[in-house]
Formats: sequence, structure tokens, C-alpha cells
Amino acid sequence: MLAMTSTRTAAILCVLAASCVSTAFAAPPCDVNADVLQDTRTFAKTDNQTPWREFRSIQDLPDLSTDGGASAQYWREKDGSPSAFVDESNEDFSIHTRYCFNNAGQLQSVGLQVRTAWGWGYRQAASVVRGQLQVDSSEFFSTTNGKPIPRPDGADDIPAALKPVLYLTTSKLPFAALLAHFRNPGPK
Repeated sequence: MLAMTSTRTAAILCVLAASCVSTAFAAPPCDVNADVLQDTRTFAKTDNQTPWREFRSIQDLPDLSTDGGASAQYWREKDGSPSAFVDESNEDFSIHTRYCFNNAGQLQSVGLQVRTAWGWGYRQAASVVRGQLQVDSSEFFSTTNGKPIPRPDGADDIPAALKPVLYLTTSKLPFAALLAHFRNPGPK
């Protein structure tokens, strides 16, 4: 009886230890709505025809075209790991994607939020393992109150918008060439 209890106790401790280890090594959530840190670099391309440029701040961004315009922010977290937030919009929906990298500049996790003009949105949290996206959670929601809803009509019409573009390293970000340069104060 004592041996059985000891074996059971050991098994329980192993399970608890394993769950703690897997939690400790899990990628932190890459929340689209999390605050951006102070020391942020801001980039934008006004449309499909213009290259990415750096700006002093998000307030200094020009108007972005709904035909390929995008903005981005890039910063380092408190632990030194890079993060980026990319915002793209067109006439019918906007796509907000946060990329969280490890200290080596490799993509660890992605947060995605799509908001449509039709009253619904989609959010997704995902980890990146060996270059592949592994969705941890996803749901459609009402843009009125933020509450989950069933898959709406029209979701099948924008399948590409519901999948984040993966930049597996910071060097693959669309504005990566600008990261190597000192801050460009951009237009006033």
C-alpha cells in the first residue's frame, strides 16, 4: 500500500513538474491590444506604389491609402526581444497584426485582429513552431461589443485577411532595411 501511494505521489509530482516546465517555456502571448513601449520606431508606406519610410511618431504619419497603405511600429520589449505591430486597412476591413520575436530575431508568436465594416471581427493568437503557425485560440466577435459570435456570413469572402502574413525573422519584416539605419526623423 505504501509503495502504491509513493508511486502515485511520484506520478502526480511528475505531471505537475511537466506542466510547470511546459508553461515556463511557452511563448508569451502576443496581444494585439497590449501597450506599445515608449522607445518605438514608426514606419509607413502610403500605398502600393511607395516604399516604406520612417517617421518621428505615429502622429506624424501621412494619410494612408486604402489601396495598399500600411503603418508599422517596432520596439524592444523589457527583456530586449523585438516586437512589431503592422496595421493595414482597406475600404471594407482593417488588419492589425502583432509579431513577437525572441532575442535572436526569430518569430515566436503572432496576434491578429481583423475588424470589418460589416459589424464583425476575427481575432487569433498563435505560436510559431519550426516556421509553422500553430493557432492557440481564435474566434469571431461583434465589433459593437467585442463578444464572441458564430462564424459570420462573408468570412469566406476574405480568407487571406484571416491568416497573418508570417515574417519568420525580423530581417523579413517589410521595413527591415530601415532598421539597420539610424532613426530617420522623416518629414516634419
